[in-house]
Amino acid sequence: MRITKFTVLILLAFVFAVSSTQAQVKVKSTKWKSPTFTIDIAPVFALPLQEAKGNNIGEFFQFKNFGTKFGWGAAFNFKFGLGPQGQYRPYITLGYTQMQAKDDANIYVTANNWKNGYPLSGNNITYDPNNIQSGKSEIFLRMPYIGAGFEYAVTNVDKKKRMWYPFFGVEFLASVITGVYRQTSANVPIQANIETAFTIKSDLRVGFGGGLGATIRFGKSAGITIGGKYKLYNLIGKKSDILVEENKMNLLDKTATDLNSNLSKDRNIGALEFYLGATIFLGRTKK
Repeated sequence: MRITKFTVLILLAFVFAVSSTQAQVKVKSTKWKSPTFTIDIAPVFALPLQEAKGNNIGEFFQFKNFGTKFGWGAAFNFKFGLGPQGQYRPYITLGYTQMQAKDDANIYVTANNWKNGYPLSGNNITYDPNNIQSGKSEIFLRMPYIGAGFEYAVTNVDKKKRMWYPFFGVEFLASVITGVYRQTSANVPIQANIETAFTIKSDLRVGFGGGLGATIRFGKSAGITIGGKYKLYNLIGKKSDILVEENKMNLLDKTATDLNSNLSKDRNIGALEFYLGATIFLGRTKK
C-alpha cells in the first residue's frame, strides 16, 4: 500500500513538472518585457472646442470665436519606460495641429487691405452681417508644438503575454500659434477672382493636454497605438493688442474691450484629438 501511494505521488510530480515545463516554454516564446523606449508616430483628427469652434467664419471677425469646424495633424512621442515593468513613462512630444473652416458662398472682409491697425478701436464689428458679399473664403489656425508629459501604462492587464496595455497621462505644451484668412471675391470693387490673404501673426502660448489610449503589440519591435486627448493650447500667455501692419492681425485671444467692444472675454483654443498610429519598441527584448 505504501509503494502504491509513493508511486502515485511520483507520477503526479512527474506530470506536474512536465506540464510546468511546457507552460514555461510556451510563455517564453510569446512573452516580452516592457520596452525601455517607445516611439509613437500617429496622424491626428481634431474637433475644435470652446472658442476654437465657430458656426461660420464671420464669427471670427465678430471676435466670438475663431470660426473653425474641423482639424487634422500629426504627433511624434518618444517615451522612456521606468519602473520594473516600464509602467512609468515620461515622454517628449512633437506635433502639429491645424484647425480650419471653409465657406464657398461668402466673404467677410469688404476691402483688399487694412492699413490703419487691427482691430479698429471703437468698432463693434469688423464686417456688416447684413451685407455679406459673395465669394469664397477659408480660415486656418496652425499650431506646431513641443511638449513634455507623463504617462502611466497598466502593464499587468495581459500578464501572460503583455501583448497590449492601456495607458493614461497628461502633458504640457508650448505652441507657436499662427494662421491665415483667405478670400476670393465675386465682386469687381474688391478685385473679382483675386485671392486676398490676411495673416494671423505667430505668437507663443503654453497649454496642456490629457488623455488615454491603448497600445497593441504585434511583436517584440512593432505595434499600433490608438487613443484620444483633450488639449487646451492657450492656457497661459493670452494677450490682445493692436497691430499696425497691412493685412496682418494678432491672435487676440485675451479680453480687451478697449480695443474692440466685442473682445469681452478670453478666447480659448481647445480641441478633442483622436489618433491611430504606428509604435516602435526599443531597448528590451524577449526573456
